[in-house]
Amino acid sequence: MIPEFTKARSRLLLDQPFFGTLCLRLKPVETEEIETAATDGKQLLYNPKFFLSLAEPERVGLLAHEVMHVVLLHMTRLNGRDHQRWNAAGDYVINLIVRDAGMILPPTDLLDDRYADWTTDAVYDDLPENPLSNFLKLKPWDGEQDVIENNQIIKDRGAFEAEIQVAVQQAAEAAKAQGKLPANLETIIESITDPKVDWKTVLARFLRANNKSDFSWAKPNRRFIANGMYLPSLHTPALEEIAVAVDTSGSVSDKELEIFTSETSHILLDTNPERVHFLQCDTEVCSDEEYTKDNLPLKVTYKGRGGTMFSPVIDYINEHYPNVSALVYLTDLGSND
Repeated sequence: MIPEFTKARSRLLLDQPFFGTLCLRLKPVETEEIETAATDGKQLLYNPKFFLSLAEPERVGLLAHEVMHVVLLHMTRLNGRDHQRWNAAGDYVINLIVRDAGMILPPTDLLDDRYADWTTDAVYDDLPENPLSNFLKLKPWDGEQDVIENNQIIKDRGAFEAEIQVAVQQAAEAAKAQGKLPANLETIIESITDPKVDWKTVLARFLRANNKSDFSWAKPNRRFIANGMYLPSLHTPALEEIAVAVDTSGSVSDKELEIFTSETSHILLDTNPERVHFLQCDTEVCSDEEYTKDNLPLKVTYKGRGGTMFSPVIDYINEHYPNVSALVYLTDLGSND
């Protein structure tokens, strides 16, 4: 480990104890296999030539940046998304946090006040599919290797996330005791130590887990048949039936109904079901429609707007669609049951 790294880490610990305490958890790894710096949640990898090219305040900012990738759990939340785009989204969020905490960053194009208070997921959805291609003169630091997936961490994801949650809480308390916890971090730390479930992510993860691709001999790969080779093709089987129940009670706003329609569209697009049974329900099932991808974009006229009961939908599904792969109930949870 070069002395300049040790000096920068010590400076971070003294000036920004929240970041510095968490940085001490990461094992420094000096390597020229990456161009700049990266973390997998356990290690902090850095290219010594790049590190030495920075001014000392920029080195400190770089370390804080890598720490925040761990704090925000970017290595466990990729969930099949485009790595480059996810990394760029994370950098946009983190660079604002580090800057607003009073530190100096290495030169970067991934800094935009428009994304203040945005989550990484929201920035990801806002970015184009190839975000880094939009920059004519990309800074060397704005690369693709900032976050590295660690197979062991992915395997023990729950344990790792719980470990980081405790570490973040302890680091925040230590910094606060010294009067050195940046004000902009308090809300972020609260969201980590008292997390709210992102239901959209949970829903997508559940449906994709039940709809995995595999090789199928029943559908041979056409590209090789002409050469006399009979090989399997990669086949994504469709979930035959999914039921989506929408709460159309009076407590559900028009905006929430728009969100429910959008989520149903994403289910049709992303999980490839053969059909979706779309049920509207307040105190009773008041509509039963069948949708496929051919019905996109969905145009739904909502009915009901009375009270809320969940049991009618459950009973209706058991009677009419007992073989559905999943029932997704979109509701504000204001039930009379």
